[in-house]
Amino acid sequence: MKRPSSPSTTRGARNPAARTGKRAGGWLLGLFALPFAAVGVGMLLLSVLPTLYDWARVQWWQPVPATLVTARLETSRSSKSSSYTVKASYRYQVAGREYQGDRVAISGGGDNVGDFQEALGARLEQALRDGAPVQVWVSPTDPAQAVIDRSLRPGLLALKMVFVVVFGGVGVGLLVHVLRPARAAQGLVGSNGQPLTAGMPGRVERIPGGVTMYFPAGRWWGLKLALALFGAVFLAVGALVPWEQEASADVAPWLLRLVFGGVGGMVLLGSFYALANSLRVRLDHNGLRTERRLLGLMLQWHQVPGPEIARLRVVESYAVQSNSRREVYFRIVAELRGGRQLTIAQDLKGRAQADKLLASIGGWTGYATR
Repeated sequence: MKRPSSPSTTRGARNPAARTGKRAGGWLLGLFALPFAAVGVGMLLLSVLPTLYDWARVQWWQPVPATLVTARLETSRSSKSSSYTVKASYRYQVAGREYQGDRVAISGGGDNVGDFQEALGARLEQALRDGAPVQVWVSPTDPAQAVIDRSLRPGLLALKMVFVVVFGGVGVGLLVHVLRPARAAQGLVGSNGQPLTAGMPGRVERIPGGVTMYFPAGRWWGLKLALALFGAVFLAVGALVPWEQEASADVAPWLLRLVFGGVGGMVLLGSFYALANSLRVRLDHNGLRTERRLLGLMLQWHQVPGPEIARLRVVESYAVQSNSRREVYFRIVAELRGGRQLTIAQDLKGRAQADKLLASIGGWTGYATR
């Protein structure tokens, strides 16, 4: 008589197919993420960073009078909008030698961000009609390099950063999500390696007389990328206020920049830090050591002897409201006898998970939790 297969045998038979399907889904998600990552990273490496580099180096260039040869504002119209491009050529002299240039601004090409192109085009066309000289900025080490306008254009830069954050953030975040499970599985091999639950984005491992914990970068990446998008939108709104109004007596443009740009910038920087930092902790009878890194580089570390630790406790970090659902995230801190607090666990989703981890750490290390 044939013995029926046990549930564990059936699950074991199905596991290879399930793993194959999951692996195929991961590859598809990775392929979907690649174009987004390419757009964001490409915009950062090929446009944003070169623009910042050019702007920094032209600040040291010298002013030289130049004579315009040509100057015109070109308009490219579509069904929904128009973009403008300023083109000009000019002659100038350095140390008795004549040069000719055609670079107008740091950022080449056309756009319709603010009225920069239109204002610059009108100014150059008027100077050409009047035969008036214009000031250009010339490299002291290579006089053949020159530019008419060396302003940074924060509005255009902020617009590009939206593409970097939104497309690059989504693409890189999805790739991290696809690639991370394999690394996490390798890190948990071992008899005393204990995986954290879904409410604990990291790894905890019991050691003789204590515990080690690691909270990697990319914790709750979806939430933090959403915050980064929120910050980027606010920053863009503030930066897109026409900078030509800065000499105006009206304080409204400056107030709008301060509110939207300031809030957006702080949220964007905060979400970047939250996404890119990692925390490594060792706590035992001898004391506590924490290492905080940002993009893999050591940011700060603390070494505290055991007698200085008064107790361990759970602290609320932040809350996220989504429609009628409110999710609260906690951290565990070590309170020192001088009143200082050091974070030893973070981004713990839900009070129950935080209390459970606190009880385990307290039992393993012997430190007070009340």
